[in-house]
Amino acid sequence: MNSTAAYTLALVLIGGPLAMLAPFVIARRLVDQHGDQVADDIARLSDVPTVPTTRRELSHR
Repeated sequence: MNSTAAYTLALVLIGGPLAMLAPFVIARRLVDQHGDQVADDIARLSDVPTVPTTRRELSHR
């Protein structure tokens, strides 16, 4: 096996699993980013008074 074939084999053996796992890594980062954005929104909106939205909430006021 010449050096080019060995290099190509190494890239396939390493790159194949990385290519399969990349979508999961990207999805995990997006989930974390979304969680941070939601937490910031909740913290920012915690000072806003709540408005009753259901009949039960309206009847208890």
